Amino acid sequence: MPSPLRAKKLTELLIDEIKVLIEADSLQPGDKIPTEQELMRIFKVSRTCVREALSVLRQEGVVEIIQGKGTFLKKHYTPLPDMADPSSSALAQFMEARKVLESSLARLAAERASDEDMDRMESVLSLLEGTDADLAPDRVVQSDLDFHYSLAKAAGNPVLLHLLQEVDSHLQTGRSTTITFPQGRKKALEGHKRVLQALRRRSPDDAALQMARHIDEIEKAQRFIMALQDGPAKDGAG
Repeated sequence: MPSPLRAKKLTELLIDEIKVLIEADSLQPGDKIPTEQELMRIFKVSRTCVREALSVLRQEGVVEIIQGKGTFLKKHYTPLPDMADPSSSALAQFMEARKVLESSLARLAAERASDEDMDRMESVLSLLEGTDADLAPDRVVQSDLDFHYSLAKAAGNPVLLHLLQEVDSHLQTGRSTTITFPQGRKKALEGHKRVLQALRRRSPDDAALQMARHIDEIEKAQRFIMALQDGPAKDGAG
């Protein structure tokens, strides 16, 4: 039986443990997984923690929650890359997916966005452009999300917006780190401005191109910041 979980990010650990449990019990697509009560007993965690973990697993496409019947392993479950594994190509794969989605959304938004939609994006950029030192990091992150989701909504396709939110749910840690870092925030703002200019010109091709360029720049900035946080190379190189 798995040992009780005790860690800062308890929900994340529980998600991993539930996946291990699925593998260990050789559950097949369509099989019912243990109930909330059983998961609470097995892992010695709260109902809130279990529900949060199951919600994430549902968003990832691992399980299907059927009201009144229980939680089942999804019939067409394909495991997503593990962002917690530094040796994997998960970041590149999720960023590639984000670039494909957001470039398409930018193309559509250039054709469909109203003047009010673009004014809303402009107001979000004003927040990011401000030099207020008291602007809380979470406000900066939210402003970045507001810009991208305002654009996605302006594209007029809620299915693509939903897919983007699914992909974004795996990128929030890196996004928060990048956008709150001075150079990351500067790069994000420059990219947003180029995209918005293309939208205002009603140029679908340029809007898609500028969004793809923006995502590429953000991925490079994120990798650079991650390398800085990891410290000097192990061979002593400065």
